[in-house]
Amino acid sequence: MNDSPQSPLIDLHSHSTCSDGSFAPARLIQEAATRGVNTLALTDHDTTAGLDEAEAAALEHGVDFVPGVEITCEVAGTEVHLLGLGIDRTQRTLRELCEDVQERRRRRFFQMIEKLRAHGVPLSSDDVKDGVSLARPYLARMLVQQGKVGSYQEAFQRYLKKGCPGYIEHSRIPIKRAIDAIQAAGGVAVLAHPGLYKNGDECVFEATRQGLDGIECFHSDHSHNTAGHYVSLARKLKLLVSGGADFHGPDHARSKFFGQKGCPPAEFERMQEAIAARS
Repeated sequence: MNDSPQSPLIDLHSHSTCSDGSFAPARLIQEAATRGVNTLALTDHDTTAGLDEAEAAALEHGVDFVPGVEITCEVAGTEVHLLGLGIDRTQRTLRELCEDVQERRRRRFFQMIEKLRAHGVPLSSDDVKDGVSLARPYLARMLVQQGKVGSYQEAFQRYLKKGCPGYIEHSRIPIKRAIDAIQAAGGVAVLAHPGLYKNGDECVFEATRQGLDGIECFHSDHSHNTAGHYVSLARKLKLLVSGGADFHGPDHARSKFFGQKGCPPAEFERMQEAIAARS
């Protein structure tokens, strides 16, 4: 088993400035080409806004493009991320779901600002931009820019981690709704990085009962043994196998795996067949 396939390199998990990545969609594609990524999925959090730009850039740079999304949802009492791969970005059910989750994000974001103000952190929201993912990473950058903390890491440690003064739980949608929306859009629903959840196996089993298509076995934060465990579980449950670096930008810890972690070609062929059958 190879958890860092080199040729061709197929990366099915990445982010742009349309959610919490550092690069605009076209710049992300350029970086992928530079790092030897042959196939890339853009999977921004709860939005498909960057897919048109990324797809046009992929044609220019000779990168095969997979339209995707990463939806925040809940299964087995746990917040999880669900990748939708090979989606039709114009499909109404998926579009409405993304709009709902984005609105939930927006409400939570401004509630966290109010909670920080009540705690004695007078944070200004005047410069909050439209069209960005209003989540804790953006709020952490605001805290740094307004001089409330010295670093992004300090923002999380002091204010934004669970149990800290600025933290508020997500209002999460059930995974069944996310799976149904992805499948209605002709895509496959893949549970992202299950090794990062405290009850990852339970999440996989419960999501499978609700129609899950696959598992992201290969990921920057999965060890070789973790990847092997989830490949075995995918085989047992007759699920697809996926993989990607989960690239957010050059300053992110996962950056070094962009161009190294990915989905094995044979597994990607199976995924393409499943997408074609659903479409």
